Amino acid sequence: MSNLKKRFSWYFPPNEEELERIWDEGVLTVDTNVLLDLYRYHEETRNAILKSIRQFEGRVWLSNQVSEEFFRNRNKVILSSGGAFSEAEKSVNEMNLASDDKVQSLLKNRIIPDNIAMELKESLSAAFANALGAISDAKEQYPNYRDDDPILEQISDFVADRIGGPYTEEQITTVQKEAKRRKDAKIPPGYKDSGKDGDRPYGDYTMWRQILDFAKENAKPIIFVTSEQKEDWWEKASGKTIGPHHELLREAFLETNQRILFYRTDRFLEFASKRSGEEASEKVVTEVRELAKRRINRPSLIGAAEQEVETATEGWQSGTLTIELVRQAYKFTCSGRFDPEMSDVPVLEVKLIQGPSNMPQYIVRGGTGTSFDFNIHVKSTEFGELLPIGKYVFAFTALAESEPEASEVEI
Repeated sequence: MSNLKKRFSWYFPPNEEELERIWDEGVLTVDTNVLLDLYRYHEETRNAILKSIRQFEGRVWLSNQVSEEFFRNRNKVILSSGGAFSEAEKSVNEMNLASDDKVQSLLKNRIIPDNIAMELKESLSAAFANALGAISDAKEQYPNYRDDDPILEQISDFVADRIGGPYTEEQITTVQKEAKRRKDAKIPPGYKDSGKDGDRPYGDYTMWRQILDFAKENAKPIIFVTSEQKEDWWEKASGKTIGPHHELLREAFLETNQRILFYRTDRFLEFASKRSGEEASEKVVTEVRELAKRRINRPSLIGAAEQEVETATEGWQSGTLTIELVRQAYKFTCSGRFDPEMSDVPVLEVKLIQGPSNMPQYIVRGGTGTSFDFNIHVKSTEFGELLPIGKYVFAFTALAESEPEASEVEI
């Protein structure tokens, strides 16, 4: 081996023999969204990813950071995925109303025979009715993951007891201090998360640190699957991703003396399928890439966020959550945290006590599925009227009980 390759071995991609060895002996770990996306995909895509993970039976490990983030966000993703049916129905109804206006305009055109417009109206009405019926059927067949969750069961089976332990308070302080230093210096990973609130900007580095610790302690190469697309994970040139960030490759090898292979979900799926003697479905890979693309192109709705606490015990908490909506939207969701963590999943009540002066009619709904955080959902109820840009202040109260509920206030 040349001196260059020996000194910079972390930079050179593994040869075919080494690649096979890592896939045969290495440990598979994933980031949070790889797991959460299982609730967002169609069944065929979800099953394909689970099948690929199953190839690593007995060699799947989750960091504590990913595990905590998964359970923190699981209920939100389930509720959001279920709400997609309402959004689809709304879109169809809006298209129906818009098309009806156009048909009426066509009827007013005296040069065009009325039967053309009437036949068009009948065809469109039938098409919209069929679409709404199909959406309703799909909604009825959609699993209730909060009551019966085969996805969670499969994840639990894959991981078993192979899960990283939590950091001590002293370790958390040290890791977050280092994460802040790296973020300020734009050292990957995680510096692209600087707009997140609370301790969330440090989540990527915390996960990365735990992966490095595991690889070093267990002397095992790592296959890391991530849904991340940002430049603090991947090197990009001329708009194309050319590989994992070289600083991450170097850090991983120098600290652990082990290889870490990086795969985005779609590439992992393709490679795992090829190793099993199959070809990944083009439809499945396309869906994975489309979801990733939507995540990249989705601009943030929420700017600054600030939570003030009035009362904070394990059984009762109250306070305000203030957010800045940075662009108009039909609806938005903001999140707060319970500190200290509550003794049980609480009953949450929320109310908007201050908003922009030109607010349309709206609904505020609060909900929580955990004992450590909550969501506030706001939606315009006036057709065609968006929620305006500006400051929104919500008052919240939370009472710890065994059964979580959500309040709904219509103004």
